[in-house]
Amino acid sequence: MQNNLSEEGQKGPGKAVKYVLIAFVAVSIGAAVYKMLPCCSGDKAQAAPVETAAAAPVQAEKTEAKAAAAPIKAKAVKTAEAKIAVVYYFYTNTRCSSCKTIEAYTRDAVATKLAAGYKDWKIEFKGVNIEEAPNEHFAQDYWLNSKSVVVQKFAGEKALNWGKLDKVWQLLGDKDAFMNYVTDETHKLLDSK
Repeated sequence: MQNNLSEEGQKGPGKAVKYVLIAFVAVSIGAAVYKMLPCCSGDKAQAAPVETAAAAPVQAEKTEAKAAAAPIKAKAVKTAEAKIAVVYYFYTNTRCSSCKTIEAYTRDAVATKLAAGYKDWKIEFKGVNIEEAPNEHFAQDYWLNSKSVVVQKFAGEKALNWGKLDKVWQLLGDKDAFMNYVTDETHKLLDSK
């Protein structure tokens, strides 16, 4: 007599564990697919209005301001608060060719069209992986739902207005239009009060 148990004759938690594991695998695969979709779907989310940084958590303001102000402190600027704008490109661990192109075009726009600054603003580019633990707060701070370009301005250590540049996905096929858009939107934000 063999001691084989068929699925029908199986007793105890074994069958339940099997179904739980299958459900877990299915949910995991679904989550992985969901995370990958916004990257390559050309997500065209509604543009977020320019908001004051007061809406963001206080901790996020301190972290961003300290990171942006570090070069300023090194120069010991004491007479006036230095004005700096950071053009962020927020990305995740999963990166498609479109995501890499957005980063390259944004970096080029800052390096070529904004490198000299604007009026009395210094402008710099910063790429940030929001899936790394110290950067996870940016997703809530800037209402991120996919890879995004955000411009944040600072006066010394004080975070000021910011704007999300949602049209970068639409302009992906035209480098000149993309770079002009990043430049124009950065200038508009820096001109705003």
